[in-house]
Amino acid sequence: MEESRMGGGAVRMLRRVAAALGALLIMIAVFADLLGLSAGGGISGNQIVLAAVGMMLMAAGILGRRFPRIYRGAALLLLNVIVLLALVELASIALVKVMDRERFAVMARKREVGGDAIREWSVIVSEYVPWVLWRSTPSYPGDLVGVNGEGYRITPGASDSEDAFRVFTFGGSAMWGSCVEDSCTIPAHLQRELDGLLDRPVCISNMGQNAFTTTQEVIELILQLRRGNVPDYVVFYDGFNDVWAAYESGIAGVHHSFDPISSRIEGRDPFMQESPLVQLLHRTNTWTLISILRERGILSTSEGETALRTYLTMGLDRDSLAAEVVDICFQNYSLVEHLSDAYGFDYLMAWQPVIWCGGKELTERELSIYNGEFDSYPAGGDSALTELLRASYRDFRLSMPDTVHYADLTGVFDEVEGDVYIDHTGVHIGRDANGIVAFELLARMSIPDSLEEGSQE
Repeated sequence: MEESRMGGGAVRMLRRVAAALGALLIMIAVFADLLGLSAGGGISGNQIVLAAVGMMLMAAGILGRRFPRIYRGAALLLLNVIVLLALVELASIALVKVMDRERFAVMARKREVGGDAIREWSVIVSEYVPWVLWRSTPSYPGDLVGVNGEGYRITPGASDSEDAFRVFTFGGSAMWGSCVEDSCTIPAHLQRELDGLLDRPVCISNMGQNAFTTTQEVIELILQLRRGNVPDYVVFYDGFNDVWAAYESGIAGVHHSFDPISSRIEGRDPFMQESPLVQLLHRTNTWTLISILRERGILSTSEGETALRTYLTMGLDRDSLAAEVVDICFQNYSLVEHLSDAYGFDYLMAWQPVIWCGGKELTERELSIYNGEFDSYPAGGDSALTELLRASYRDFRLSMPDTVHYADLTGVFDEVEGDVYIDHTGVHIGRDANGIVAFELLARMSIPDSLEEGSQE
């Protein structure tokens, strides 16, 4: 009908123009990088839009009067697919929450704080901070853990008196208090012990951060001193994180997740180079469910997807790398000694216990951690990690200065029965175990001398 009203020639002309314009848009989409219409690094969103519009125009030009009917059918099919995907996503949310509540909570929190891609290698909720890279995200009312506005874990009972005996505690997630409530962290135990020991008010500041290494901790201390926030005592509780960072990157003295973070900054992050559709897929709960099913062996995974990239696969020597890790730690501790002289605080450097070092009689659950029987944590069963830990701890013990400022807590649990290590990391410990560590740290702290000097001021 419309052809008869407009004239067959005019309709044919419009169809040719639509087809030609569609072909032109498709060509522009294909060569968008050369024309400066794309950011490069793979297919961008504007290329997809140009190609889609071009295909629709070509289809309209070729199909003519049949196009509206086909378009309606395709639109109905697309709508049904979208509804089906939405139902799958809703079901995936429920299954993820049931199968892995911890991961679900982390994902939910990341979305609340505006996190970008949900990355499986990142297990902490944190915010970027200059120089130290990250600190914990401040907590909300009702959260299981308390984190103040600056990103530090809250220590219950810490005094805000100007006359308080002030202690800064540094370390990674074990010092921060992973897996335990605020009242059962190592700093919280120290707070209670010192409250009962001293006449002065006590303020223990938990400056531990998830995945921190000694270099980040020293920088954190410098930032505090620069602000005029000078403590009476500082305690460092390290070992595992410095070794882990070298294990995964092959470089001593770097921070955790060195490759993902550096590749993101340098614009070579494989994830960001994926197409927008693939990036969108990786952000869905459906993809998270697929990952969980793979980890639990319900879905098969190819060897290439589970292969670990470590210092050993890079061809590096274990003993040389361990020596470098320990040497850098001692260099960092030497900086703390100089800062102590300049600012007048005392200090203690302790290396923390880990499940693969020491002589504790392991429980059945701890043996599963020791043997790495967790699909979501393949490094736990990797001999490259355990051997690097043992070599590094050996070098620390042999090189440790024979002074009251250094302590090796490797064997602190050797006589302890029952579960101490409580998750797959082999370094996070329970409430009572944190109390044992706090007691050992306190026994090595020269508190009387520090208090005597403070009382003369």
